Amino acid sequence: MHGIACAAGLIVIIWLYLVKIKRIIIADKGESVMKVTAQWIADQCGVSRGTVDRVVNGRPNVAPEVRERVQKIVNEYGYKTPAQRQATRAGRGAYRIGVILPSWDAFFIRRMREGIRVAVHHRGFTDINVLVEELKNRSHRSYFEAIGRLEERGIDGLIVTAPDTVAMAEEIDRLVGGGTPVVTCDSDVHESRRLYHVGQDMVKSGRVAAGLLAPYAAGGEVLVVTGNREFTAHGLRVRGFLDRIHEIFGDSVPSTVIESVEQYDLTYDGVLQQVRQNPRIRGIYMANESVKGCMNALERAKPAKPVHVVCHDLTPHARQYLEEGRLDFIIDQDFSAQTTRAIEVLAHTLRTGETPRQSIEYIHTSIITRELL
Repeated sequence: MHGIACAAGLIVIIWLYLVKIKRIIIADKGESVMKVTAQWIADQCGVSRGTVDRVVNGRPNVAPEVRERVQKIVNEYGYKTPAQRQATRAGRGAYRIGVILPSWDAFFIRRMREGIRVAVHHRGFTDINVLVEELKNRSHRSYFEAIGRLEERGIDGLIVTAPDTVAMAEEIDRLVGGGTPVVTCDSDVHESRRLYHVGQDMVKSGRVAAGLLAPYAAGGEVLVVTGNREFTAHGLRVRGFLDRIHEIFGDSVPSTVIESVEQYDLTYDGVLQQVRQNPRIRGIYMANESVKGCMNALERAKPAKPVHVVCHDLTPHARQYLEEGRLDFIIDQDFSAQTTRAIEVLAHTLRTGETPRQSIEYIHTSIITRELL
């Protein structure tokens, strides 16, 4: 028993030492102060991030002992919500807009960064600073950590391309409730309190893809390859495509949908399996990024009859396949213009306090053929 007691005492001493060191690091001036976030406070108190938000904003539905515990940590480390920081930003200078770039192919990220440069350098936004966080993966945790880092840098508004999930909607609502307006770009989060959405009319682009494939699909079947349906863009494209195919053919042209989560291997394996098992496939609608996986699978499968392909976005690979005649059409969207416009809308709201008259704006869609290259 004596040994157990000593061991327990040693564990407590070590734990107190680690807590002390952590507090010293966080309490230190400069960069280390940035580590105090709402999530960190929640972790220390054993509560949810939403509970911390209710405490710091003086909202009800928090047990007195929990409120006291959270408030003690808040006071000890001087934590302020985005709204509180915004209230004291007078005289600070430029507005700070955070932009979260998703974990997508470098082609898309370059175009989004180009949109940021256009907004900052060619629109005369001398009173706007854009702070960028580029994600390494697509997990919710990655998004939330990036948002936390931007909050600690004192952003006044946020632009994000994110999955349309309950967790993401709640995170956006938390930001908006704390005084930080949010604009979604490319992929919307429908059930959130976001201020504005800038993107492509995804249902319409899916319908366009169906119209382009229809002449080749008659008497056969079509395969739809989508990415991650948590991203609204992918789900809406598929819905528009399937609706239009059904309008044209009724039930005479069956459609199969497979999900590849934007991964080359899943796209390659899925297309190869479907084409080998079903010789009636006459068209493939690539509603995601992995066009290379689709083309390589078709090359290996060597179908007896031509399989026509429509994809999105004029990426280097898609351009090459179109030039070679292996790809029939590309439905393109302007990621650069979307990002620029998102910054313009958010900057106007921050400057004037005015809410946009509309909540959704669609950037133009282009159909690219081999002859247009």
